[in-house]
Amino acid sequence: MENRAHAFAVGLAALLLIGGILMTLWWFGGGGEEFRTYELETNKGVTGLNNQAAVRFRGVRVGRVMSIDLDDDDPYKVIVTIRVRKDVPMTHSTFAMLGFQGLTGNAFVLLDDTGKDKRPLLPKGQDPIRIELQPGLIEQASDTGRKIIGRLDEASKNFAQVLRPENVTRIDAMLKNLASSTEHLDQTLAQTPALIGDLRRIASPQTAEQLHTALAELTNASKKIAPAVENWNRALGKVEAAGSRIDRLGADLQASVVSDTLPRINALATELQGTSLQLSTLLDDVQRSPQSLLLGREALRLGPGETGEKNSKESR
Repeated sequence: MENRAHAFAVGLAALLLIGGILMTLWWFGGGGEEFRTYELETNKGVTGLNNQAAVRFRGVRVGRVMSIDLDDDDPYKVIVTIRVRKDVPMTHSTFAMLGFQGLTGNAFVLLDDTGKDKRPLLPKGQDPIRIELQPGLIEQASDTGRKIIGRLDEASKNFAQVLRPENVTRIDAMLKNLASSTEHLDQTLAQTPALIGDLRRIASPQTAEQLHTALAELTNASKKIAPAVENWNRALGKVEAAGSRIDRLGADLQASVVSDTLPRINALATELQGTSLQLSTLLDDVQRSPQSLLLGREALRLGPGETGEKNSKESR
């Protein structure tokens, strides 16, 4: 009887242990909740992220990390497989990044949504959908630090380039010129009180009164000059009118010479030319026969075959 009781106790303990194990597996399996599987891919490291790490959507735990491995197609990529509850609104604008817990440095997956594309992101078939794992705050800070260090290194190289011996000589010359300019400026500033005193004397009431008197005299002189300027303008108008008349007279004289005088001169020249020709002919006749002045011209002798009538016509 005691053996049966002992065997019953051992069996009951074994059943309770198996039930506890099953309950533990059921609890870690999600307690009957439905999940969807997604894959996160990244070219960066995922240091601090482990299996069974939490997956949080805006701070709320909605799943866990199932596995972390390299991509079969591209070994430079890291694939993180996660399980997320079906009631989590996974859309095409959902993104993932790594978060870290306190001082322990344990990483977890943080999901968030920009709200730009609210179409549901659902798996197609058995292949899970991949989401890009963006760099976390620590990685962003690390990248920024590397960029800052690179810029500091470049700035130090440029600074060393500036501090070359020839540039140092130039800088020294510039400082000397600046010191000389400062001395001249000090001298100028020392003369400033005297200049201000001169300006005050210029702006004194006596100077203002003298300036007012000079302006009044200038105004009176301008009033006296105004009639002379007007008379001068009138004289200029008369000169211009006389010039216009002279121009018209010259044009009329030119037209008269061209239309009347020149034709008469041409006719007189023609008559003088005919008269000089007749006088030349007369002088030739007198030179050949001087007696023609008293006796007249001799009758022309008839040539062979000529008649007296023709000869008489020619003598006429």
